[in-house]
Amino acid sequence: MEMGYVENGFIVDLSNSRRTADMIYELSRILDIPEAKGKGVCIKFGDNIVEKAQLVSIKALVESMDFDIEFISANSEETKQAAEELGIKVSVIDNEIPVPDFAEVTPEEPVNPELEKALDKIFGDSEFGEEQTIETQEVTEAKDDTDAETMKELEKELQEYLEKSKETEKLPTLYIQRNIRSGQSIKSDGNLVIVGDVNPGSEIIAKGDITVWGILGGIAHAGCEGNLYTKIRALKMNAIQLRIGDVFARRPDSVNIPFVQKTDTFTPEEARVFRKQILIHKIHEA
Repeated sequence: MEMGYVENGFIVDLSNSRRTADMIYELSRILDIPEAKGKGVCIKFGDNIVEKAQLVSIKALVESMDFDIEFISANSEETKQAAEELGIKVSVIDNEIPVPDFAEVTPEEPVNPELEKALDKIFGDSEFGEEQTIETQEVTEAKDDTDAETMKELEKELQEYLEKSKETEKLPTLYIQRNIRSGQSIKSDGNLVIVGDVNPGSEIIAKGDITVWGILGGIAHAGCEGNLYTKIRALKMNAIQLRIGDVFARRPDSVNIPFVQKTDTFTPEEARVFRKQILIHKIHEA
């Protein structure tokens, strides 16, 4: 197994599903997409304690859908023991990528200047759309339906968000200029910029913001150490699962992945947390 990559693998993260029924539903929903066919399933249970009987049900579902479990990843010793008793491999995707030290880079030698200009042109700076987004989805409704006190509270929350979200600007940024393939997992302890597509079955994780100059079709987790003020941006937001801090969201079942991926029309989108929910808005929308 190559570090951070499972050949012909498909990563499924069930760490947010607590009950067996939720795990079964989430797993069947994800494995039903066309991109998963013919891939070895890599299941991440996180801190969930999965007993042998539960794992038997999950294994039966995977095999009934003509898949094999490549391995599971779990933090719980009970889950690991149950997997070993069933002959399921227990492994860990070692996907840590150290952030480069940019301290020695001089102003005369900028890092990826053309790339930075292109990203700024498409996504704008980190403050673009902040006020507009929450204004559109929350504050505008408050103007029509609530009193001045509620408006003041919303504006205070917005200001707090804007101030705390700037903390990610202090983190170094890692640029990866290639597609992230199914089965591949990338993690950075700074901001992460992917110039390419993040395919279904892969995952990208960052301590800070995530920006994908392409189609985001896999798993994305920004603010992995609990920062709720990080953001996820993409030219086309089609992620199987999104996480910002400890807030989780998944793509609606009705999304047609092949149709979305074949389109040549891209409207940059951004996801962020507001009041414990992940909101997605379009950037630079006319």
